[in-house]
Amino acid sequence: MKKAEIRKIVTAERSQLSEQACAEREAAILSYLRPLLSEGSIIASFKAIPHRKEISLDSLEGSFAFPRVTSEVAGTMEMVYSDQFANSRWGIPEPVGGRVVDPAEFDVVLIPLLAFDEKGHRVGYGKGFYDRYLATCRPDCLKIGISLFESLASIDDVEAHDIALDMAICPTQVYDFR
Repeated sequence: MKKAEIRKIVTAERSQLSEQACAEREAAILSYLRPLLSEGSIIASFKAIPHRKEISLDSLEGSFAFPRVTSEVAGTMEMVYSDQFANSRWGIPEPVGGRVVDPAEFDVVLIPLLAFDEKGHRVGYGKGFYDRYLATCRPDCLKIGISLFESLASIDDVEAHDIALDMAICPTQVYDFR
């Protein structure tokens, strides 16, 4: 299946999830994720977008930076330490103020996913922000995708610039692609 079709299907499936189902999936994902985050790790994370039924990582402990778009046209973002957020024009919580973190500092990047396949290829919202950002991170930076659903067998239109995951976490298991 191609990414555009996957986006439509998964977005529809997400919209059908009840609050209870989302809460159960979130709890399971967090139980798998917590042991993977070493104390002292510098982590690039994300703030959940409630209207997209994303997993909230707010209960995690550690040193987290969050994405802020720097150019919609170029599809670029930066990661920022901040505890203040405001919604962007897309309704995405972005940090206000704060200190920008150099991508080379991150030990782990947590990535919101719509879907992923058995090889670690991923489907996000289609703007390429994470691919561009991940290309600037250290090669040993652990890239972990967070998904409400199990893996797909394959994604048909993976491109050369797409950066695969090292791991993915869904409600029933952790996938390790390394």
